This record gives sequence, C-alpha cells and structure tokens, in this order.
Amino acid sequence: MSPRRAVVGLASALLLLVLLRQDDPERLRSRARLLGRMAPLDGTLRRLNGTAAAFDPQFYVFLESARRGLPPSTPGVAILGAPASSPAAYLATYHLAPVPVLVAPERVPPGWVLAVYGPQRPPGWKVIAPVWKGALMTPAS
Repeated sequence: MSPRRAVVGLASALLLLVLLRQDDPERLRSRARLLGRMAPLDGTLRRLNGTAAAFDPQFYVFLESARRGLPPSTPGVAILGAPASSPAAYLATYHLAPVPVLVAPERVPPGWVLAVYGPQRPPGWKVIAPVWKGALMTPAS
C-alpha cells in the first residue's frame, strides 16, 4: 500500500469517527448525502459551493479566472474592487498563493499585476487579460 493511500484511509476513518460521534442521526445522513454529491466534483467547484466563498461566490469565480490568466512569474497581485472585508482578503491570499496578494492597496508595488473586480478601470493602466467580471492590468507606460 502506498503512503498516500494509507493517509487517505486514515483520514477517512477519522472523519467517519467524528461524524459517528454526532448526536443527531439526521444531521449525519445530511452530511453523508452532501459528501456523496460533492465527491465527484472538481476541487474548484467544491470550494465554490463551500463556506469560504459564501460571502460572495462571484468574487471566488473572479479569483479563479484571474489565477488562470496571470502571466507566468507574476511577482504579486493587487486587487481593486473586492469587498472590503477580511474574508475577501483571506480568500484571495489563499486562492492565489504562493503569489503575494494585496486587497485594496493605496498603491500597487512595481511589477505587480492589478486585478480589477468590477467594471471600473483605473486611469494609467492597460488591460492585459479580461477575466470574469473584471480584468488583469499593468501600467500603461
């Protein structure tokens, strides 16, 4: 047995034990149905349907589109137009890792890509790639 398979088996057994300790059998059945529906889905879709993106699912789709459109070796991403909240900053940081992220910065560090969420386009920037509900931009000069 491979080490990966052993870890998966152990994690599954631990999850089963945690779920069986629940006092409410209906809640256990509900969770089992949810896990059964979500298991065949791609990881991106599972995260979209999860609680991390619950505050603004469209922002999650924007982040995924931006992640896929980032030029190789991007030193960092500054995000404008994102919800001004900790969940938005945490989700962006997690989803775009290992690329550094700043949400709603006062200025964009040199060489970084600007990801604009929404229709606004700041002056002095050019679009390098359209993304879902936004654009990736670099300085126009």
